[in-house]
Amino acid sequence: MINFEFIIALALILDLIGILLSILSSFTESKSGSSSEKRIEKLLPGINCGQCGYPGCQAYAKALADGKAQANLCKPAGADVAKQIASMLGIASGDVEDYEEQLFSPRQVAYIHESQCTGCGKCKRKCPVDAISGLLKQPHVVDPEECIGCDECINNCPEKCIEKIRLERNLSHFNWNIHSVQIKSGS
Repeated sequence: MINFEFIIALALILDLIGILLSILSSFTESKSGSSSEKRIEKLLPGINCGQCGYPGCQAYAKALADGKAQANLCKPAGADVAKQIASMLGIASGDVEDYEEQLFSPRQVAYIHESQCTGCGKCKRKCPVDAISGLLKQPHVVDPEECIGCDECINNCPEKCIEKIRLERNLSHFNWNIHSVQIKSGS
């Protein structure tokens, strides 16, 4: 025989657990970022290149939402996204460039001058993407395909033998992720 009291009690317990889990998830969502931060992050390209000066698009979106950053720092997103972010936040867009010269201009990456490198390894330890290779007490090398241009290695190099360079122009560096321009009617 089926005990209906047991089934009703089990259903009530499961309902209470569901309500508790939904309350907990709403708390974690509010801690993970504001709604404006999430909207800004959706506008950004999401490539986490670090050219804005922040370690990724999520950190840049948080800084924008907190009012600690300018809207025109993300070069891969371009001028249109900078204007959208500025209007969303109600701030001035600042000096917004069109960045059309970057269609064939690849990103900037770190370059280690081997003649000055002592091989201390501080740059290698600080690299968030493991783009630097080399043995201790021997010159290190940066893999340009892995480097995101975050400047962590430059800031931590005691010999100051690392600089940022722009890679050669070729089709492998072409920006294939070009957003189309939407034309709205004048009415």
